Amino acid sequence: MHTNKHKWGHEADIMRVLDDIEHNLFLPQRLLRDGVASAASADESHVQYGTVKDCSVLTCGCCISESLFHELCRGTSSQQAACPICQQENVQLLSAITPLRELARQIDFFRSTAAQNESRYDEHPGITRTSPSLSSALSLTPSRSSSTVELETDNKTLSSSTAKEKSSLLELFHIVASRIHNSNAEIKSGQPLAIGTVQEQEEHSTKENYSSSFLDPNYEDHTNWKILDNASNTRTVPIDNNSSLVSTDVTVPSTATYQTNNAHDVDEEKEYFFANCFPMYRKKFQFSTHPKFLGTKSKLFINQSISPDCTKFALITEHKWEVYSINPKDNSPRLISCGKSSGEYGPNFNQLTEPSSSLSATSQASKKKKKSWSQRFCKLSNEFLIISGSQSILNIHDINQNGKLIHTYVSRFPIRCIDIDPSSQIIAYGITGKDRHTGAEQALVVIQQIMRNKVTSEPEFPPPITITLPYRDPINTIQLSHDAKYLTCSTALESRFLIISLQKINEPRLIMKSVRSIDTSLESEGITDTKLFPGNPNLMCITSTAFNSSPLVINTKITQINGVRSVAQPSMLIRVDEIGCKIHKCEISPRNDAIAFLDRNGSVYIMCAPTMIDNNEKRRTILVETVANAYRAYESATLRFNPEGNKLYILDRKGTFFVEDFAYGLPQSREITKCKQIFHK
Repeated sequence: MHTNKHKWGHEADIMRVLDDIEHNLFLPQRLLRDGVASAASADESHVQYGTVKDCSVLTCGCCISESLFHELCRGTSSQQAACPICQQENVQLLSAITPLRELARQIDFFRSTAAQNESRYDEHPGITRTSPSLSSALSLTPSRSSSTVELETDNKTLSSSTAKEKSSLLELFHIVASRIHNSNAEIKSGQPLAIGTVQEQEEHSTKENYSSSFLDPNYEDHTNWKILDNASNTRTVPIDNNSSLVSTDVTVPSTATYQTNNAHDVDEEKEYFFANCFPMYRKKFQFSTHPKFLGTKSKLFINQSISPDCTKFALITEHKWEVYSINPKDNSPRLISCGKSSGEYGPNFNQLTEPSSSLSATSQASKKKKKSWSQRFCKLSNEFLIISGSQSILNIHDINQNGKLIHTYVSRFPIRCIDIDPSSQIIAYGITGKDRHTGAEQALVVIQQIMRNKVTSEPEFPPPITITLPYRDPINTIQLSHDAKYLTCSTALESRFLIISLQKINEPRLIMKSVRSIDTSLESEGITDTKLFPGNPNLMCITSTAFNSSPLVINTKITQINGVRSVAQPSMLIRVDEIGCKIHKCEISPRNDAIAFLDRNGSVYIMCAPTMIDNNEKRRTILVETVANAYRAYESATLRFNPEGNKLYILDRKGTFFVEDFAYGLPQSREITKCKQIFHK
């Protein structure tokens, strides 16, 4: 008896939760037929709101029913109409909001399941109830309980349910989840479960027919909307290596909604602070690794790098290197390893260890090169520090062993740029080779894989893979994507940019190259940085230092390639004119809704845009910080967003470490300061 009343309380709580969730789908649904002269001239007073099951977003950013938009466009020749919410003219249907449509399907399915259970009980009030309850439908696990249900309503259950209506939606979710967990524990301890009954098979087939009968509408240009499927449009959790934001035409099963991502735990309080602060308000931290470097005549660092997980950063001079750890509590840096270009390493410069003799070069020419070489570039992954410089030398240091030198590569040609993927499995660097017969220069990209020994787990370095580019210009920049599936690079003289697919590492393939039609004012001249969006290779940001140039966000169209020999032709989406030219670096937020820029004068900007399309009214550009300036791009400061996307780390060539925390507190807090907004020109 008590178990039956407890289950009815569960279903009442769940139905109340579904009602609260369904309020999010209360949007413009249909036109009122009385007093409407023309469907195209309908305003907000002639629009009826209701629960929308075909939610779509317009180019103005408002969400309405797709059938309503088609009804608005019925009286016009083009697929444009006035928005019934913001009254903006000539708006178009942008894309379907798949998560909200899936939410509507789930709500209908749970309601139909509850109605079937109630109807079966009304037809046979005296028999034993064996069908799964609504709580078992929510848990998506086959379960069955045998208990007798009475027709009388428990007054205590009704009074407790009305008292809980005043609680918040989050508290209600917690109550329902705890009750379901307790009831499942009681069932498991009382009697074993019977799986595979006839009723369960019927409900399972009904669920499959329901999900398969709800088909997505077909659009005329569905492929172009895939580039707008950013992480910020669907969720606020960070993106891991296994996730993908490229939408597909396959309908996702309903069970996928309940799969949880354990890679990153979302801090609800920080998410609340971030939603209220970003990008205008932040808590600023500033640390100096070398206070003596603050003088005007002090020696500066040549290059620096921040690890992808934002737990370490590295600084190098011509003959020394240093690695610092970042305290997650107060963001303060601490020296953990250091060394010299000769191979010495240790926890500090007073306790250096000589390099291993097995790694020393065998030839006399290589030994002479190693004695006289100077460092120039460095990149830091979560495990390794790679340094390159003059004499065509590339060193790989293991951070987990106090920076021990584990591999040295001496090239026959100069190394112009380097990069390493976050998972420390691929190293890419660009070199300028020469033809043996003609002596003509040739741009080459070398891919060095890092393997792990199956027995000792020590890193191993197989023979590198060399890629010949279709240009003779020297390579200027090189960048591996977040998942190491793509490689972006640009050339120096004519400044072309291209994308190489590394999904088959032994068969690299050129899948995109630049076209002059998207940069008629020569914005691609003098390219300084190229970055693919994390998890969305359809979007790419390009910065340049050319005269009267601006950063660009382009649609690479690499996911639309059909065939092996086809090459994508990109198109421009956004031109960020408000921050001017002379941009040295850019960094993409893991949320895919913001880009950080660094110019030659040391000014750090953040451009925030929910969707990366031009003429976006919600686009905002903020001046966040001013760091040390640099006239050469490789000497400029390093930018990095943390994996959650709520902090921006900056490290300049003076060794000053900046942290811009957008999730530290609310805007009215004393520690929070306001940034300066840059308006569009």
